[in-house]
Amino acid sequence: MHRFNPADHKKLDSEERRKLTPPEFLVEAIEETATDYLKTKDTVTVADVGCGSGFFSIPLIKRLKKIDDKNVLFFALDISDKMIGMFNKKLKKEIRDEDISNVKCIKCEELFLSLGDNSVNILLMTAVFHEIEDKHLYLQEIKRVLKNEGTFFLLDWKREDAHPIMGPPLQERVSTEEAVSILQESGFNDINILPLYPSFFTLISKK
Repeated sequence: MHRFNPADHKKLDSEERRKLTPPEFLVEAIEETATDYLKTKDTVTVADVGCGSGFFSIPLIKRLKKIDDKNVLFFALDISDKMIGMFNKKLKKEIRDEDISNVKCIKCEELFLSLGDNSVNILLMTAVFHEIEDKHLYLQEIKRVLKNEGTFFLLDWKREDAHPIMGPPLQERVSTEEAVSILQESGFNDINILPLYPSFFTLISKK
């Protein structure tokens, strides 16, 4: 089972990765979902599971601050203390002189997310799914923390990428079809495929 080594953290913010997976594409999709929630809810909670150094989540935090930073709570979770430290450092560097009290960095375990039951409206998980051995069990933990009708954005390196440039070996990856099937078997609904990136599948579903 492939595991990302925190010592290779420079790859997470490389120019090569930015060209392959421009974060603004995903950020725009999540911003649209958050805006819809804010039409009917006073507060929206967003969580990034496996936040790493913040490749997707820091641009997302910036965008959400422009929408309504007083009513958006953001949780950044990772199993690595090193990654959490890097995330905090980068966050303070990129969002200077602004209130970031609505952003909480949390250490989590592989099969336990340190969040309350039914506490998250939007949950994002990027490039983590292929590392999980018991995917069905993990998705039950995702469902535990998601609120009813909560939205789950699942992105990962897809096996059907004919010419992989980055990421884990093809045999370690999950195909888009397989990922959809696992979500369905785990009880997720309204599963849609977003064509955001050539090397990643992007699935959006509901609890």
